[in-house]
Amino acid sequence: MKKVAGIVNFHSSPEISPITDSRPLGSTSYLGRYAFCDFALSNLCNSGISSVGLMVKNHQRSILKHLGSMDSWVINTKISQTRILYNEPAQRDPRLNTDVNNLLENDWLLYDASYQMFAIVPSHIVMPIDLRPFIERHVEANQDITLIAAKQDNLKQHWIGSKVFKVNDKGELIGWDVNKGQFSGKNLVNLDVILINRPTLVSVLRQYAPTHPSMDLVSLLLAAHDEGRHKIALDYYDGYARCIDSFQHYMDYSFEILDRKNAERLFLKSWPIYTLTHDTPPALYGGASEVRNSYISNGSRIEGKVINSIIARNVHVGKGAVVRNSIIFSTVRINDNASVENALVDKYSIIERGHVLKGKAKDPLYVHQGAIL
Repeated sequence: MKKVAGIVNFHSSPEISPITDSRPLGSTSYLGRYAFCDFALSNLCNSGISSVGLMVKNHQRSILKHLGSMDSWVINTKISQTRILYNEPAQRDPRLNTDVNNLLENDWLLYDASYQMFAIVPSHIVMPIDLRPFIERHVEANQDITLIAAKQDNLKQHWIGSKVFKVNDKGELIGWDVNKGQFSGKNLVNLDVILINRPTLVSVLRQYAPTHPSMDLVSLLLAAHDEGRHKIALDYYDGYARCIDSFQHYMDYSFEILDRKNAERLFLKSWPIYTLTHDTPPALYGGASEVRNSYISNGSRIEGKVINSIIARNVHVGKGAVVRNSIIFSTVRINDNASVENALVDKYSIIERGHVLKGKAKDPLYVHQGAIL
C-alpha cells in the first residue's frame, strides 16, 4: 500500500518495572525468540505497508539493538523504508515525551504528500491483525479517523489502563472511560490501532496539541470527536489479542502460548511473524535432559530438566538443574543442581551450583540483568 505509512507507537506502552527499567516493552523478549514489537512490524509488513516509522519514547539503544538492519520486516529492500522517529528535546521534560510531541518533532512525515493515510499500531498489544480490510472499509466509508476495538471480558483484571468505548445502537462512539478494573462482562476495548488521513492528523495536531501538551494521541482524537470537530468511526477485530499491562500478565500471557490452541490463534499459518535472526546452532540436549511443554530457543544447551518454561537463546541449564514454570532470558547460565521455579531470570545472569530460586505462580520472582546468585 504505497499511499499508507505505518507507525509503530512505543509511547503507548505501559512501564512495567522491573522489566522495562532498561528497555521499552516493545523490545522486551517474548517466547524466547521474539520481541513484542515484532508483531506490530509483521502486521504492517504482511498488510503490504512498506514505509514504516517507529515512534521511540526511550531506551533507543535497546530498540536499535533488536532491529539490527531492519531488513527482517521490509517488503522490498529497494522501495521499503523504516525510520526511527525520536523526540530528542522531550528528554529534558518527561511530561512532553508523548506520541503527539514526537509527531510534531518529526513533522516532515506529516507533510509528505506521498502518504494519504497513517496506520498507527501499538508495540505492547500482541495480535495477528490484517489491516487491509480495515483500511478498505475506512476508505470506502470516506472516514477521517477509524479506531479499531475488540470485545473483551474480565476487565476487572485485564486491559488495565486501556480505554473502553461506549456506543449507541448504531455502533457509533458516544463515550469512553479508562479501565481501572471497574467494568464487568464484555466491553469494547481500544486496541490502540489508529487509521487516520494525513490532512486530518495535521488538523488535529494544529488545533489541540498547543493547548494539550501532555495528552496522548488517542485522547487528543477523542477530544476532537467529543467537540464535534472530527468524527471517529469504530471498527472491530475479533482475533487473539493480549495487552501486556503488568509483570504478572507478561508471565501469564507468555505461558498461555504453551497451550497449542492459544499458539494456533496467535501464530496463523498464513500470517508469518518475522524477527531478527541470529547465527546460532540448534539447541543441544544432553543424554539425561528432560524437557516438557516448553519453548527452547536456538543456541541453548539443556542438560537438566525444563518443565512448562520458556528458554531464550544461548542459555545453559546444567546437569541436575531444574527450571519449572519460569522464563529465562538470553545468555543465562543455570549451573548444576540449581533450581528455578516461578521466576523470570533476566539476561547475562548466573544461578550458581545448587542455588534454589523459588517464587509463586501469582507472585513470580524477578532476577535482574547480570545478577549472580
